[in-house]
Formats: sequence, C-alpha cells, structure tokens
Amino acid sequence: MESLAKMTDFFANVETTKAHKGYRYSVGDALSLVILGSLCGLRDIKQIHQWASSTPVNEFLSSHFGIKCIPCYYWLSCLLKIIDLLRN
Repeated sequence: MESLAKMTDFFANVETTKAHKGYRYSVGDALSLVILGSLCGLRDIKQIHQWASSTPVNEFLSSHFGIKCIPCYYWLSCLLKIIDLLRN
C-alpha cells in the first residue's frame, strides 16, 4: 500500500494557474481518484464519482490516501475536459 500512497504525493506538485473563489478540491486528489477508479475497472466519470462517494470507499480514500473531500461529478468532468484540451 505504501507505493500507492506515493501517487498522491506525486500529484501534490500539480499547480493551477488561476485561483477560483470557493475552490476547495485538490487537483492532485481528483487525478488520483480518476486513476484509482480506472484501476478498479470503472469506465466513466459518473461511475468513478459514485464509487468514490460511497461511504466505505470514501473512508478508505481518506484513511489510506488522505483524500478528505470528493469533488462533485461536474468538477471532475470539467477537470478532465481541461486536461483533454491541454493535451491537444
């Protein structure tokens, strides 16, 4: 489990260029959620969000990865769209 915990440390260095009033989710935590959900076989953001929001998984993510706040579906979707735009 120790090697997985380092994944969230890697994303801790991800910075945003603009601050947004009310912003409270870590980009690194969101990217970690997407990767962990994908590793669990989930195929889209809706499934990943539902999985991460369930009580047992939420507690596991909090205790093992330090992810305290699960971003809303819309926020996760927007983040991945921005990443897709930057990729092209």
